[in-house]
Amino acid sequence: MLRYSFELAVHGLRRFPKSTVLVVLTAALGLAACMTTLTLLHVLSADPLPGRSQNLYLAWVDTVLAKPSNAGADAMALNGIKTHNYHDIKLADAQALLSAHRAVRQAVVADMIADEVSDDGRHAQSQQVILATTSDFIPMFGVALRYGRDWTGAEDIARTPVAVIDTDLAQKLFGTPDVVGRSVRLEHTLFRVVGVIQPYAPQPHFYALSGGAYSSDDGEKLYVPYTAALDAGLAPFASDGCDASFKWDINTDIDPAHCAALGLWVQLDTPQQVSAYRTYLQNYVEQQKELGGFGKPPRAQLTGVADWLQQNDVVPDSARLNVWLAGSFLLLCMVNVAGLLSARFLRRSGDVGIRRALGAPRRAVFLQHVLESGLACLVGGALALPLTLLGLWILRQQSNDFSGLAHLDPTMFGALFALALAVGVLVGLLPAWRMSRVEPGLQVKGE
Repeated sequence: MLRYSFELAVHGLRRFPKSTVLVVLTAALGLAACMTTLTLLHVLSADPLPGRSQNLYLAWVDTVLAKPSNAGADAMALNGIKTHNYHDIKLADAQALLSAHRAVRQAVVADMIADEVSDDGRHAQSQQVILATTSDFIPMFGVALRYGRDWTGAEDIARTPVAVIDTDLAQKLFGTPDVVGRSVRLEHTLFRVVGVIQPYAPQPHFYALSGGAYSSDDGEKLYVPYTAALDAGLAPFASDGCDASFKWDINTDIDPAHCAALGLWVQLDTPQQVSAYRTYLQNYVEQQKELGGFGKPPRAQLTGVADWLQQNDVVPDSARLNVWLAGSFLLLCMVNVAGLLSARFLRRSGDVGIRRALGAPRRAVFLQHVLESGLACLVGGALALPLTLLGLWILRQQSNDFSGLAHLDPTMFGALFALALAVGVLVGLLPAWRMSRVEPGLQVKGE
């Protein structure tokens, strides 16, 4: 019966080509608008490190020796500027927490800006973002090495000026990707390249949000030990706050010794490890007796990747709003398609009445018309594919940081046709049910 109903559905689509084209176009427009916005939201809300992020946590303690103040944030909020606290910590806290070795792996992270110059001085990249971190970062965050090695914990402690570079930057500075043993000059210090990695840019850029949540380029291309970076005169370009004794202004570099400017990410593989580390953080900050003189309660927090992204509203509100608007447009298209299908089906009431008189059951009539609706919307889904790709191309021309990420992946490709089929079934239910209720007697009498 299914095969026969399918053949009848195909015949029904061919019988009235003009209305079929109208149904297909209407469905395609609604599906394309919805899938364009859904694809962008899917990309922006995706897990940045599948298989790893569930074990990564941002560790934070507030030991800034200054009275709590929201005056600056309140003033920015009144001007429509959204402010965030990125839960950075001071240098002494980072060193103390690293030395305790309470996590499976742990990595300090801080974005810094510097000119990157090849050792022969012939090539340079001006004002590039550099990731100052520790030796655990590469294995902890799943960065893929191509040549050489990552640096060791001993080199962290010795403050050795070594570096890991990605293949794109190596090609620009040296003309070849395998540059192990060469050096890159940062300020007045030569950093010896010990490893070369594949370009690495998880989206969103969760481990250092101060540099922006999304980026259409390949992120940081040079990694160095944070201790060696500080020795070379580099400084973080963002801070959550500084000690009252440190007088910072726009012309002064941020000093991690007095400013919360370093992020600390830890890897914890079990709930027991998470609980133990959270307790350790709270005990650590409660030992900071100097905080009492500034009226600050001891504050510590251990935050997973998903919660961290949610706290910082990483996914833009406009992306969600666009999905709702496109969904409303798809709903309007579905109502129109349902009306067109009803008109199409009612023109065949006589044929259906004769089938019913010859013994066709109601379920066969219902199935035929649902299949016809589903096929029409599947064709609409095929037409919606190039329209969706066009919509994503238009998005990529926008100036937003995340616009360049708007690409259709295999998951959303499958979702397009799944949505098309679901729309076809839904819009066909009522018209198909009405056709299945046609009484055979009146139609046969009329004939």
